[in-house]
Amino acid sequence: MSSTSSRLLARYPFIEDAGNYLKLLDYRLEEFNEPYMGSVVDKATKRVIAAIKGILYDPDEIASADEELVSFILACIMVKAIRSKVLYRRFALSEAKRAEGFLVDDLSSSSVKDERDNTLNSILKGIFGIDVTYNSSDGSTYMIMVEDYLRYSTHFHDDYWKLVNRVVHKGYVYLSIKDMVRLVRDEIYALIVNRLERLNVDYGHLPEALQKRITALKGMTLQLARDESKEPVIIERRGYPPCILNILKALEQGNNPSHTARILLATYMLGIGKDVEEVCELFRNAPDYNERITRYQVEHLAGLRGNRVKYSCPSCSKVASQGLCFKSDECDGISNPLQFGRQKKRGIG
Repeated sequence: MSSTSSRLLARYPFIEDAGNYLKLLDYRLEEFNEPYMGSVVDKATKRVIAAIKGILYDPDEIASADEELVSFILACIMVKAIRSKVLYRRFALSEAKRAEGFLVDDLSSSSVKDERDNTLNSILKGIFGIDVTYNSSDGSTYMIMVEDYLRYSTHFHDDYWKLVNRVVHKGYVYLSIKDMVRLVRDEIYALIVNRLERLNVDYGHLPEALQKRITALKGMTLQLARDESKEPVIIERRGYPPCILNILKALEQGNNPSHTARILLATYMLGIGKDVEEVCELFRNAPDYNERITRYQVEHLAGLRGNRVKYSCPSCSKVASQGLCFKSDECDGISNPLQFGRQKKRGIG
């Protein structure tokens, strides 16, 4: 039997033991044509649909750990068979966020030391090699070595994540449970994308039950495919300051810019006269894109919702303090990204 409990595998099916556990269950692909396997195929389909819609897969209940694990494997097969890189990213992000929620729950509410340690050893230590220590003195924080913190926090540009703003003692960084988990969510995302890319799927040999679901799901991914085939946004964005170009490049590559980066991009675009529709379209390639939420947030920044106050584009000093500045010679003499290019037009400098 696998050294990892079936409960952990159900919550975190991307861990290395999952494939071995599936073999122990002795499943064969042709079995999924049988009516008694319908609930597992349904769960797998729901996981993919959640990714397409940009929401979390949240079953009514986890009735069977085996079903949850097998449904994840089947969902990976379906995603791979659809062959959409945009869907790869959305599926990976959906599953990573789901795992994030479970990790927070496991590490904050587990009153049994063995269960907490099992989660730490299987996920944080076992997969990512992070030396995590539970701070039993207050029961609400964890400690990781400074080098581990620096390695996993480099892709966060907010001041919040800078080492200078952290409690550091004797070579360890103290983190709340939520921060500890958020630190590795992007690594879980990358791990799942990597597993999808390495997965070999022969569509012609898949059982008919799966082929039917895949055909239906392909219809739902047509818009994703159109988004994927669009010319890179950055090609049409000459004349924008480097801080904005950097965010656009991240979006065009299907990455997730930070919250502060998104605010910078949206307020800049609104500031140069783009309308809400045009600004929302810029975020469409983000793995966590949700049309309703994106529109609400952009309308809020535009002063069309909430307190009806239009938000201004942050100053260059603010952008720099957030780690979002990529200053070039053309930026000399400006104090706000909105001023970029204006001096040249006026013949100044």
